[in-house]
Amino acid sequence: MNIKPGDLVLEIGSGDNPKPRSDVLCDKIPEDDTQRGGAIVLDRPFVAADGQYLPFADKSFDYIICCHVLEHAEDPALFLSELARVGKRGYIETPTEIGEKLYGWNYHRWFINLDSSGRLIFKRKLEEGQFGQLFHHLFSTNQIYAKFHAQNHSLFLIQHEWSGEIDFEIVKPDTVLMDLTSPESVEKLLDKQAKPGVAASAKRLMPARIRQGMKSTIVKSRGRHKKTLQDIKSIIVCPACKGQVQWDDESISCQNCDRTYLIRDGIPFMLVE
Repeated sequence: MNIKPGDLVLEIGSGDNPKPRSDVLCDKIPEDDTQRGGAIVLDRPFVAADGQYLPFADKSFDYIICCHVLEHAEDPALFLSELARVGKRGYIETPTEIGEKLYGWNYHRWFINLDSSGRLIFKRKLEEGQFGQLFHHLFSTNQIYAKFHAQNHSLFLIQHEWSGEIDFEIVKPDTVLMDLTSPESVEKLLDKQAKPGVAASAKRLMPARIRQGMKSTIVKSRGRHKKTLQDIKSIIVCPACKGQVQWDDESISCQNCDRTYLIRDGIPFMLVE
């Protein structure tokens, strides 16, 4: 991620594993860890919001991190338009279609591919995964398989950085985007795969508990945990109409459309019903 030292960074769908560089965290359902790998992290300014209706002013963030969220989106076109409205640049990470079919998260809505021009291609996911928990189990228990996954991670993972606008297309569910029965297509796919360096591979093989401990140390060393909601009040707007809001001790009210959003345990719940 090409993040500059002075950039203000928002992370959408931060969940249980936010990036150390993120200044502000955003997640839709902080109380429910069902679709996460662990308990949600709340060590920085946090806003409960839907990526399709972000409660932030236009271009209020220099960079937006969005990892493993778009495959859940109800309306990816709306979601991507909000990313481009709120951020100047950003990073998107999702499973590839191969990764989605292999690991089969039943609560994901989309197969996603990235073409050679840098366009994200969305295809509605109609069937559940064929392999259940098999490859999840192998990844967590078999070091040989985990090493194979780490060394070939770009087969299973889209890592896409954007600036200004986000190019995308939504295609019909029966569209064939890759022909894995063709040896030529397979060779072409493998030839363009990025190979991770030693450090990247080692990090992917590192136990999650150790990775999280290292991230927490980095966050504290850079002072991001000292930021509060007071630091970002000026850029929060109504997620529905993008109007200006009035803050009270227990709620936030839109001065334009009269919607009211509650503040619970210090977290603004800026969700559009």
